[in-house]
Amino acid sequence: MLRRRRILADDAVAEDEVVHRSAAVERPPWSPAQLVAAVLGIVFLIVGGVSLAKTGVDANNMNAHFTGTPLWHHTAWLALGELFFGLMMLGAGVVPGASRGLMTFLGMIALSFGIAVLVAPNTFHQYFGAHSGTGWVYIIVGAISMIAASVSPVFFTRERAAYGRRREVMT
Repeated sequence: MLRRRRILADDAVAEDEVVHRSAAVERPPWSPAQLVAAVLGIVFLIVGGVSLAKTGVDANNMNAHFTGTPLWHHTAWLALGELFFGLMMLGAGVVPGASRGLMTFLGMIALSFGIAVLVAPNTFHQYFGAHSGTGWVYIIVGAISMIAASVSPVFFTRERAAYGRRREVMT
């Protein structure tokens, strides 16, 4: 079978070439939640790092309390937990459009830890050096993380391009 092409309209536009472009660069999606996650991650990395430097890691006595650490009392376990939380939150913040699922999950963990510190203060003070103030801080951080992840919009930028074609009919 032979096919013939017939041109219906002969435009001055070349086939499949871009004739108009309104943006030169396409940016990845971003969200204000990224900023919230990055700030929370950096704060917890700093607090956890300074606390771990002051408490040290003694495998025989990880529950030793240190009061000279930033913001609240710490043990090595709490400092390690804050470092891990900060790294994960920072990782959620650098993903374009923000990793909302991870932010929400980390917010739930922080909220749960804060509530547990308020409910059982003696146990958590023994193992983590956590007081009621520490519990409230974690509750606030968890709430901020979950609210930012659920409410913050994601902004997309589009590259606009117009394509010209000849109109052809295959017969």
